[in-house]
Amino acid sequence: MNIQSLSALLAAIVTFAIGSSVLLRDRRQPPYRRFAALCFSLCVWHIAVFLKLTLESEWAYFVSLYAAVLIPIATARFFRPFLTDERQARMKVTPRSLAGIGIGWGIVITYCIVFRKLGIHRTLVFKSLLAAYVFVGLYTSMVSVYRKYRNTLTPGEKTSLMYLCIGGVAAITLVGLDFVPSAGAPLNALGNIITIIYMYFISQTLFRYRLLDVNEVLGKMVVLSTLVLILASIYGLLVAWVPPAYTGVFFFNTLVASFVILILFEPLRAVIEGPIQKWMFRERYELKIRIDLLRGTLANVIDIKEAARVTMLSIDESRRATHAAAYLVDADGGGYDLLGFVGQKPAERLDAVARRVFFERLQTTHQPISIEQLEREHAERSAREVETETIDAIARALAEMNAALCIPLVSDEQVLGLLCLKDERLREAYAADEVDLFRGVAAQMAIIIQNTKLYDRMKERDRLAALGEMAAGLAHEIRNPLGAIKGAAQLLLPPSPSSSGDTLEPAPAQDSQQFLGIIVEEANRLNRVVSQFLDYARPFRGELSPLDVNEVVKKTAQLITPPPVTTPDGEARPPVEVVLALGDELPRIRADAEQLRQVFLNLAINAVQAMPEGGRVTISTSVRKGGRRGAPAQFLEVRFRDSGPGIPQAVLKNLFIPFYTTKEKGTGLGLPISQRIIENHGGTIEVRSRIGVGSTFTVVLPALEAEVC
Repeated sequence: MNIQSLSALLAAIVTFAIGSSVLLRDRRQPPYRRFAALCFSLCVWHIAVFLKLTLESEWAYFVSLYAAVLIPIATARFFRPFLTDERQARMKVTPRSLAGIGIGWGIVITYCIVFRKLGIHRTLVFKSLLAAYVFVGLYTSMVSVYRKYRNTLTPGEKTSLMYLCIGGVAAITLVGLDFVPSAGAPLNALGNIITIIYMYFISQTLFRYRLLDVNEVLGKMVVLSTLVLILASIYGLLVAWVPPAYTGVFFFNTLVASFVILILFEPLRAVIEGPIQKWMFRERYELKIRIDLLRGTLANVIDIKEAARVTMLSIDESRRATHAAAYLVDADGGGYDLLGFVGQKPAERLDAVARRVFFERLQTTHQPISIEQLEREHAERSAREVETETIDAIARALAEMNAALCIPLVSDEQVLGLLCLKDERLREAYAADEVDLFRGVAAQMAIIIQNTKLYDRMKERDRLAALGEMAAGLAHEIRNPLGAIKGAAQLLLPPSPSSSGDTLEPAPAQDSQQFLGIIVEEANRLNRVVSQFLDYARPFRGELSPLDVNEVVKKTAQLITPPPVTTPDGEARPPVEVVLALGDELPRIRADAEQLRQVFLNLAINAVQAMPEGGRVTISTSVRKGGRRGAPAQFLEVRFRDSGPGIPQAVLKNLFIPFYTTKEKGTGLGLPISQRIIENHGGTIEVRSRIGVGSTFTVVLPALEAEVC
């Protein structure tokens, strides 16, 4: 038994293990099955070579011939998916043509077995022709990989394909030299060792869905070799001392050694991988430590804005990104707003309709999108002369976010946000392990978004419950005395003259009458406050039905049109002009007409009251195209624009806070009530204002059965 036979046995065992590990991961995927077939073909060939060299068995020799015939076919079938260029796809040497030649060789080998006394299989011509078939077939697959390398544009994939081609050629050549006595003597067993490393390289490529670089392969080989040495030492210490005569003790110690190895494997792997990763891949190791700390911090965060801030800070400190950003979907799903960023500021908002192709891909796949992946797809489509507009649109979206990698924050099959990363110092800056780390952060941020929404709903529910209890107590404690106050004050006031000509009773003194009027006025005001407070706290009970929003606007305009006033020169004109600019053929909406009229009336009255010196209120309606939950949608806009003095920024941000008011006798509940009504209809109220120009309140409501062109 020489080193060549031992290396063949080692190669057989390891290739069988690699092929089995691939099938155990997922036997349903065609690349996995084809790679396993290649591994098992190599395993059979190596074990047959081992038996031929050690036992000098003629049958082992014939088995090695059959296996040698299968290896080029299995290799071509596996490497075929790497070919995407039409010129490569039309190559003369294909898996099908190799299979035809292989069947012919199978017949020839069978003939040699039947008539082996003729010794055809021992002749130099037979061996040379079979070797030519095997090695030409193997080198042809490497030529195909080389052509793919020449036609690849992205530097990262180009380098990886170069490794794949060089490693394959080296393994094939060295294995061939093993069987040439004059050339193979100095290199005995090296071909088998290179084959093992090469097959391990490809298996890791399959598992990680990308080609590895040399550093990654070396790191994994170092970890694997260290584990093998430690575990082999443990096994050897437990079984080496047993004399061959004590078979029972030997098997017992073997069983104990196996248990010990299985128990120690995972802890040893964790202990070994840490220092080696830290030594060979310092930046990646530090990133892993930083991400682990970040995920521990995020576990205690419930606010998504705080989560985005902490995430951006950790990414910045990791020095693995020059640009990073986090986006969150807005309330109606029409776009994604910027939460936080590192480096150059990206776009503050991404409209879901404008970037429809990008978000459709995220929503469909729920997988990260990288610029390198897009470049590969672009090159493949260009080679096949297929349109590349969708790829270009996705790439433009990434450029708008200053991102080379975009990871969706997914929960309940919905894309709730985006985590964007870029390291402009490197091409293909993030390995598969690092992408997995960032995907873990994205998954945790998605959970925080859901928790934030749930927490906000719980706070709103608790707030409304408290308001409801307060409202009930307030109504009970105030309304009863209000009725008595108002009744007593009305009895003290002089009665109004009647149409029947009844005489008036004596009226109180002027001062008393003034005070009594104040009592009635304030009583009415308190009653109004209580009523509005109850309206705000009361759950939504509107009856939704399809309606024309223009009809509601017209009825509202009739209620707010003020009577004309007479100017000093005798001309009659309204103090505030109300102008309607209603759109034609608007889609209908589903809403409660009375509650909608209440909102419109409140906004219109506010606009009129904002112009005590007179002005113009323009009420207009139109259609807005947008998005809802990531899909195109159509909305109705009702705008109330005044020409008043505008709203200061300090006031603008507090407009919808209950009981906040700038009016002398306002309650501060009109706008909050309006906002709740519109939100219960699935819409929003937007406010824009410019000092000295005026303000615009826009009610946005989803259209009924919207159709987007």
